[in-house]
Amino acid sequence: MNDDGIEVLAEQKTLKVLPDIKIILELISKGVSLKDTLNTLVDYIETNSKEMICSILLLDDENQLRHGAAPNLPEDYIRSIDGTKIGPNKGSCGTAAFRNRQIVVADIANDPLWEEFKELARIYDLRACWSAPIHSSTGAVLGTFAIYYHKPCRPSQFHLQLIEQAVYLAAIAIEQAKVEENLLKSEQESHRLRVQLTEAIESLTEGFALYDADDRLVMCNSKFREFYVESADILIPGQRFEDHIRISAQRGQIADAVGREEEWVRERVKQHQNPKGSYRQKLRNGRWLLISEQKTAGGGIAGVRTDITRQVLYEEELRTSFHLIESIRNLLEHYIVDSNSDQVFEDLLLTLLNTSDSEFGFIAEVQESDSTSFIIRASKRRSAQDELPGFHTGPLSAILESGHLKTFFDQIVKSGEAVISCQSGEDSRLGSLAQDLFESELNSCLGLPIYSQGKLAGVAVIANRPAGYDEEYVEFIKPLLITGGTLIKAHRDEIVRVKNERALQISEERFSKIFHLNPLGKVIINFNTERLIDVNESFLITARYAREEVIGKTIHELNLFADTVRWQEIVGIAHKEGMVYDQETLLQTKIGEKRSIQCYACLIQTAGEPLLLVMYKDLTEQKHARELNRQLQIQLQHGQKMKAIGQLAAEVAHEFNNILVGINMNAELLLMTAENELPEEYRGPIQEIKNSGERATELVKQMLSFGRKKVPNTSWINLNMLITVHQNMYQRILGEAIKLQVNLDSNTKPAWADEAEIEQALMNLVVNARDAMPEGGTLAISTQNALFTEDQIAREYGTLPGSYSQISVIDNGCGMSAETVEQIFEPFFTTKPAEMGTGLGLSTVFRDISNNGGFISVESQLGQGTEFRIYLPQDQGKTVEAENIAPATSHDPITGGTETLLVCDDEESVLTVVSALLEKLGYSVIKALGPSKAIQAARSHIGKISLLLTDFNMPDMNGQQLAEELTQLDPDLKVILLSGMMGDILEYGDDFELIQKPAKIGQLAQKIRKVLGDTDRSGF
Repeated sequence: MNDDGIEVLAEQKTLKVLPDIKIILELISKGVSLKDTLNTLVDYIETNSKEMICSILLLDDENQLRHGAAPNLPEDYIRSIDGTKIGPNKGSCGTAAFRNRQIVVADIANDPLWEEFKELARIYDLRACWSAPIHSSTGAVLGTFAIYYHKPCRPSQFHLQLIEQAVYLAAIAIEQAKVEENLLKSEQESHRLRVQLTEAIESLTEGFALYDADDRLVMCNSKFREFYVESADILIPGQRFEDHIRISAQRGQIADAVGREEEWVRERVKQHQNPKGSYRQKLRNGRWLLISEQKTAGGGIAGVRTDITRQVLYEEELRTSFHLIESIRNLLEHYIVDSNSDQVFEDLLLTLLNTSDSEFGFIAEVQESDSTSFIIRASKRRSAQDELPGFHTGPLSAILESGHLKTFFDQIVKSGEAVISCQSGEDSRLGSLAQDLFESELNSCLGLPIYSQGKLAGVAVIANRPAGYDEEYVEFIKPLLITGGTLIKAHRDEIVRVKNERALQISEERFSKIFHLNPLGKVIINFNTERLIDVNESFLITARYAREEVIGKTIHELNLFADTVRWQEIVGIAHKEGMVYDQETLLQTKIGEKRSIQCYACLIQTAGEPLLLVMYKDLTEQKHARELNRQLQIQLQHGQKMKAIGQLAAEVAHEFNNILVGINMNAELLLMTAENELPEEYRGPIQEIKNSGERATELVKQMLSFGRKKVPNTSWINLNMLITVHQNMYQRILGEAIKLQVNLDSNTKPAWADEAEIEQALMNLVVNARDAMPEGGTLAISTQNALFTEDQIAREYGTLPGSYSQISVIDNGCGMSAETVEQIFEPFFTTKPAEMGTGLGLSTVFRDISNNGGFISVESQLGQGTEFRIYLPQDQGKTVEAENIAPATSHDPITGGTETLLVCDDEESVLTVVSALLEKLGYSVIKALGPSKAIQAARSHIGKISLLLTDFNMPDMNGQQLAEELTQLDPDLKVILLSGMMGDILEYGDDFELIQKPAKIGQLAQKIRKVLGDTDRSGF
């Protein structure tokens, strides 16, 4: 079945279906009419092929298709389509004849080619029609051969071959009938002309002469003189017949008289004087005359000369065609009866030589593995039937070393057409080819490509045909070449068959080994009786049986499948679909143990009863592992979701960072305004703006941590000491209404983690617990050691087994539902009011704990509180170097200066506020909106630029690239890089100073003075 839902018919394996050429030849030899011959051919094909209905239509001189043969098509249908004129949309047959190519209509009801005849086909339930044109030996369309089906379908390769064979045989029959028809017409025309000759001698196309009783010429017409033009000067009344023919013979006009003139004159005079019917005479110019003479009432002789040159050529062509057909038949017979399929090449070559009357030749076969490589299969001299001295069987490459033959041979292969040479002396391709390879004089040569199913199968080269070679002869010999291609294909198929038989034997031996040694359990069961026919070793090991205990027993006797209902379902699927995949069931062993198996089954149709091949894989151990992996998959999916959301959060935070720079620094700039310039009532709101901006800055830092992977500053940390140091801070966060209980196990081992991240995680959990107990309560923090086995870890947490340090954080607050617990670690998920929660606290905890190789679990019920358990590895980590970027405090005095600073940022708002603050601090500021402006300003500025303060993340050129460009202009130029995402620029910390945005004015001022030194500074 194709993608379009139309069936492709199955291949038929028997060769009996293909009609034999003997069918046509026997009918022709018996003189059977064309109609009966075609009906016999159609009957043969339909009898040996299921469902198909065949039809042959003949193309008349007016390009109309006429009924030829269709014994099983309805008579009304035949009458309806008889006389259909061919065209581009005239059904399958009319279109095939018009387009001169095969037409396959798989679904008549939906094919536009049948639009005119669709209703007619529906009446007689004709659903598919494949039609091919029938060609004459000259390529003209004689008619069509069609196959109808009562269902939509497409032909298989076999059906295409069947159509090709049927078209070939029908062409032979039709063309033979036309040859006979033409021959009959020629004879009738000659007779008509002889009758009319007596009435209008001069106007006839035949020569006429009348001799008197003394055998002297009485009269002759102009046609007679034309025939004997060389002796026309003596064709005058009174000229004796014997004198005329003697002069004609002496002048070389008569072909049969050359070299035996007097003998021929005597024979001819005797024939003339005792006329008995007609006879043929060949003139030296190639013309053939039919001589008819008879005695007149007065004792004279009346003679008619009819030009039968065309008739003779037709007869010669017909004899040659019969000879070719007989040669093909003999060739096919030899192949059928000869046990040595290699003999086909020698038989084909001898047939070519005998048919063409060529002196010698050879055949080379194309290697199927390499289309450019050939093997000599046969070489013969026709007279002695011995091998050519230069062409022993074997690879052609050595022979092709002759440059002349290679040129000749390459032209055949590349063009794919016959190559003719009839002038060896002038043909540069032949040169000394004859003497070098054939050891004979080469007068003419013909190279013929042999095709099989559209592919080049071999090349035949024949030479020295007395009549030479031409395109007409190449067309004539094509049926033999087609037969040769078919036989070469059959020869190759035979080689494949023998090879396949051997491969089958090897395969059976291999199957036996694979079956019995396969690690999968295998059982062969009689499908009808459910008795075990064979089992392999894996089955015996799994089921704990000996072979003799199970062979011949039924499934039910052994009670092999504990779930009998499930087993019957598997058997039902196998019976319906032929195959069963991935079906799980239980196999019961001899000792009663039930093993979980993954079952496959295949229904096998044999000559006897159907068999069921059952294969299974023992899943008992794998199921345990599968369950252990399930939790790991859940953790992995959760981590991937957090990573994706974190990347989105980082992008949003990066853009928000630039906004915060303007808000925070403008607020600080206003607060630095002198008291007399800024009313006191404005300072409070401005301070609130600054405080809100700083809170937003902390939120942005949390968001950025999702999108930038930070290398943990891991070390061995004492969790008991960490909690003790921060105990008072925890209590301040909780407030007076919540009691803090700390229970630290002194035996708790140090954990391998980033101390800052663990501090942040505990802080978030404490804040979360406080918000869960608005009416007050108790928060308990405890530590202890935990050891997880491989099975326990895989089943519950999906991480590495080993020793962990556990921190428990337990509150007796409002608790959470199961649905909430499932989502609490997702970014931006919160149950708090919008003004209290961001949804990043617990997701940050999850991220921080995971980054340190640990994991976190939670248990909670509504109204009963919540318990978080943090597990940090004790022996799975490794030491890494910590990053040391100490932020400046905001409590130090703000210090300015008088130096010239170049400030660059691609955000105009950020550039404006930073420049204003620096000018407020006393600096001379050069502003540049983007790297290109900064480079231009640096090059045009007259004077010293002490420091470049630039954003790192800018389009076209980042801050580090800008700094490198400007330090080439001034190596003493100091550089500070600003970025909202420090992870992007940490690698440049050794070359330039770094500061994170949004920075407070105090941090920025201190960093600038640190870089420039204490000179030229001023305080605020």
